[in-house]
Amino acid sequence: MTPDVPRPPGACPHRTRLAGTLLLALALTGCAGEDPAPATTGPAGSTGPANSAAAAATPGAAAGETAPPAASGTPTGAPSGNDVAPYDETATRDAGARLGTSAAVAEDLEARLDGPRHATTGQRSVRAAPGTPVQVFTLTLTNTGDEPVDAVPWSFPVALADGEPATPAFDEDLGARMETFPILEPGGSASLEVAFSAGPEAELAVRVFDNTTPDHYVEFTD
Repeated sequence: MTPDVPRPPGACPHRTRLAGTLLLALALTGCAGEDPAPATTGPAGSTGPANSAAAAATPGAAAGETAPPAASGTPTGAPSGNDVAPYDETATRDAGARLGTSAAVAEDLEARLDGPRHATTGQRSVRAAPGTPVQVFTLTLTNTGDEPVDAVPWSFPVALADGEPATPAFDEDLGARMETFPILEPGGSASLEVAFSAGPEAELAVRVFDNTTPDHYVEFTD
């Protein structure tokens, strides 16, 4: 009669009388039916690198700013963060200008806003549902100084319609992309298309400002 063999650690209770060789194999491979060890995961809520265009689409991105809603979502009103600070009345209106004219928005930096052109968003729009009426403007910045200017902070103006925020919209089909201005060399200029959710009857006041100091702005109106 086969003598009892001591059960090695990790062996199944119901197999204590198997031959030593089988017990060793079970100890190495684990009991049949046991759950495998759970896979190791990273910290809860961790994500991979953000889409570069989206990161660029929020200049001065700081803790507390929110990402745009999904492209298929509906308008959510003014998004939070520095890009909407000039909506309230605590910000100072440094100057006003008519659409199609230029105004200084900072030392050695001049802005011009042309438009609007009226359109509707496509199927891949962001911050505005497909088919939303929008007004699209061309914002041009020019370096009027003798040194390069990092124009990124002026990339995202805001707009009001009858005193209420007009939701920014981004739509590749309309040319209103989630991108920023580059560094402007002396005498250099660059343009971006910017769009806001508003019907053709709305009269928008578009405010151009430095995202790092959003308590001052220059306002363009029709």
